[in-house]
Order: sequence, then C-alpha cells, then structure tokens
Amino acid sequence: MDKHETIISKWLMSKTKVDKDDLLSKIDQVFDNSSNVPIEPVLQQLAAGLMAECAHDLGLSPLELLSLLKTPRQDALAGLVTVLKSDV
Repeated sequence: MDKHETIISKWLMSKTKVDKDDLLSKIDQVFDNSSNVPIEPVLQQLAAGLMAECAHDLGLSPLELLSLLKTPRQDALAGLVTVLKSDV
C-alpha cells in the first residue's frame, strides 16, 4: 500500500459515484442541522461516521478498523476531505 493510501482511502476509491453522492447527502444533512455548533466537533463527528460506514462495508467493527490504522483520526479526516473534494 502506498504511504498515502489507507484502508479508508481505498474504500472510498472503490465507491461508485452514486455511493459518494449518498455520503455527501448525509454530510449535507449534518451541516444543515449543526449551524450553531463549532465546526471542529462537526467535522470530527462526520469523520467518525465515515469510519463507521467504512468498517461496516468491510465487515468490521469500528474498533477493529481503528486497530488496523496507524493514525485513525487523521485517516478519517483525510477520508472526509476526499469525499468533499470529489464533489467539487
């Protein structure tokens, strides 16, 4: 695996456009419901949700996925950025 590739990034790359659009829709809903909340906790919540979704698709628990990642928080946030950039 390339040093910049993670389980989450590989999972995201395997997603179809429809799947990515569905993830973006879920992200939009969280942002719409969190207009009065500081952005950092919202981004962390979204990244955690993305990691949970990835774990579920891979047949793992979120804790199992966490144990496979060197930097789970950074990987999850990078995955979130990947999803958001793919819509630009």
